[in-house]
Amino acid sequence: MNLRTTGFLLRPVVLIIALVHLVLGVLGFFFLPEANQAGENTLWIFSATGMLDVIRTVLGALGLVAVIKPSAIPAYCWLAFVAFAGLTAFGVLSAATDTSGDAVNFSWADNTLHGLTSLAALVVGIAATRVSRREQSNASENV
Repeated sequence: MNLRTTGFLLRPVVLIIALVHLVLGVLGFFFLPEANQAGENTLWIFSATGMLDVIRTVLGALGLVAVIKPSAIPAYCWLAFVAFAGLTAFGVLSAATDTSGDAVNFSWADNTLHGLTSLAALVVGIAATRVSRREQSNASENV
């Protein structure tokens, strides 16, 4: 099994991760407190802050690039793992303390989404990296 085949199998997972965050990021710009008369900054059950929307939009767009180019899937998954693990850790601390004016004010729904995304990215990243390393060792043996 090569990275092209594995990339084909892992593409749907990466696509779902990318689309969820891209949609939340883009729609979040329309639900910022300045645009919302009620002053709430939520998108369904998720927080919508400027910084969080930018992070989600960028990581979603990078995920779409990884779906188009399967050789980028391992790098994207490791980036997503680190980013969302960091957001989860920060979010747990942020949700535990209620501070107004926080640039990235997470809810528990955000923490759950980021934690699950981080775990999914870790699993896909490990699988893609193993296949990539196996291909490299096979190529070096054939030389």
